[in-house]
Amino acid sequence: MNIACQLYDYIEIACMYELEVSVVLKDGNTINGTALTTVIDKHNDVATECIQMSIDKTKQNIALNEIAQLHAITDNPHFSSVSF
Repeated sequence: MNIACQLYDYIEIACMYELEVSVVLKDGNTINGTALTTVIDKHNDVATECIQMSIDKTKQNIALNEIAQLHAITDNPHFSSVSF
């Protein structure tokens, strides 16, 4: 499942400026870290589009289709909170 293009733009902005963000997942969990880039994570021959984040100095991939909300912790002129 793909996300809407305008929502993808917010992911790209977060990565381009390496913003510190808070990601609320559809299961209710929250992950805080620095947005780095988007990647295709292949697991068991299934390609999943992800945002790669630096969390406690470790890179972690988060599937875009699992994100419910994206909040910018770093002040920026582009967005503060987006619901997916």
